[in-house]
Amino acid sequence: MVYQGKPSAGCTTCRQRKIKCDELRPACSQCVNTKRQCPGYVPRFDLVLRDQTASVQRRAQKHKVRNAQNKSPTTSVSSGRGSPSGILQKPPMDETIPRIFNDFTEQEAICAFFLDFVLLPRNKDSVQGHLEHLLPLYANATPDSPLSLATSAVALVLSGSSERRRIDQERARQIFSKAIRKTRDAIRSPTESKKDETLMAVLVLGLYEKIMASAGASRTQMARMHNAGAAALVMHRGPENVKTPLGVGLLFSVRSQLVELAIEESTSFKRCPDALTEIFGTLPQNAAARLTSATINIADLRASAKSALLLPKTPESEQEVNDLLEYAISVDLLVAAWAETLPEDWKWTPADGFDYPFNDAPKSTYVYDDGMDVYLDLWVQSIWNQYRSARIKIQTIILDCISWLDTPYEHQWYWRALYARMISQEMVDDICATVPFALGTKITGGPGDRDGVEFPYAGGQKVSEEHRRAASALGGWHLLEPMRTSLRSSCLRDGQKEWIISQMQRITRIYALQPYQGVGESVDQQMYDQELYRRYEFNCPS
Repeated sequence: MVYQGKPSAGCTTCRQRKIKCDELRPACSQCVNTKRQCPGYVPRFDLVLRDQTASVQRRAQKHKVRNAQNKSPTTSVSSGRGSPSGILQKPPMDETIPRIFNDFTEQEAICAFFLDFVLLPRNKDSVQGHLEHLLPLYANATPDSPLSLATSAVALVLSGSSERRRIDQERARQIFSKAIRKTRDAIRSPTESKKDETLMAVLVLGLYEKIMASAGASRTQMARMHNAGAAALVMHRGPENVKTPLGVGLLFSVRSQLVELAIEESTSFKRCPDALTEIFGTLPQNAAARLTSATINIADLRASAKSALLLPKTPESEQEVNDLLEYAISVDLLVAAWAETLPEDWKWTPADGFDYPFNDAPKSTYVYDDGMDVYLDLWVQSIWNQYRSARIKIQTIILDCISWLDTPYEHQWYWRALYARMISQEMVDDICATVPFALGTKITGGPGDRDGVEFPYAGGQKVSEEHRRAASALGGWHLLEPMRTSLRSSCLRDGQKEWIISQMQRITRIYALQPYQGVGESVDQQMYDQELYRRYEFNCPS
């Protein structure tokens, strides 16, 4: 088998002996069989930032010496009279040559990225990411720094989502490769690894991978590694680096991404190292952070359901599934309580106006069953949809537990099953009602195209220019995950699944994504009607 460069997660003894470790806990079988004291396992997060071995350091040193011997220190420049008029120093091979914008395309992409994706007004309670802190760090970064390169890669890949500028994506891949190398060097530096700029670069690179994963088949292994690397950097930096608004913002982003990944992969968040959990505990709690705290339990819930619902029926397994059902109900109550803590201006308002375009497209192209809601801004709407997605996931597990228990528990839990179906349908309906506010009448064109796009409004006052700008650029991205979750619900009205799929096809056209399962013309209608266990079969992050 070809070695792919992944670090071994085995115990220290097995790694030193260079034998395969079965990673059993509390002690591996190899140590038990040979009557050795098993020293335990290195945390997976620490493996991401492992030190170089002595042999790797020796090879690197030899390579530097060999390069130094091949260098020519000076180059003579002769004058017309045949005598040297000056000496031009030839720069060393490993000296960084500052990168400049060598074409207007990159400049234009970066300006559009900051204008349409970064410099957008946000409600303070909805802040949960890192992009709002990007500009000051980017402004002070050198042109060839990891952050500068990572930002250019993201800007170009978003610019390349327009059919007219697909060549930008090739340029983005080239810059991304260079950004990866620069970031790797920064992580290995004792001083650079603790800078906010380095952590921001890792998060921006993760954003690039997430965008590419949305345009491909699934989230890539590299996207998972960026999350693990960001978490390892947070632990390496320590709690003293989260005392500034910038440090808090970066930590918010790392935490929300780790929780999102744990839920997606059905991996218990309890695997998170204690040191990282302690740092996360220092975060201030705005509305977005409180929702993240409430939904952490869903990762553990899905991890438990992944195994429990595959068990054969025995008295012990029935008790386990019954306990899981009660746990799911308690998690649902915790998440539902979040909505009661929100300020009044976070509540949505039913739209009373929507200027449809004069074309042959039916009304259902933009609206499902006349449902249209108006929110404070796009980010408040997005957080509400995160809440709805979380509750749909919980109701799905509740219904699956009741279905697994069957009789006689079926009668015992009849009313709870009815309530779960009602909540699931309500959440899906509310998600569908957010589509007009996020996409408006936009059908084609790239993220920056907003001419002639109309949005629903309430109280006779049309939406602001800031919302038009934000929704045209980001509206579809904010809808992808909630709509995927809706499609996996078994509680959909007649024709609702087809309408949601048509809206995801619409997002595919707007952002020029690759059609794949869940988005686009190649959607497999049967993928959402698979066996029960399919909902919990995910690969755990490495």
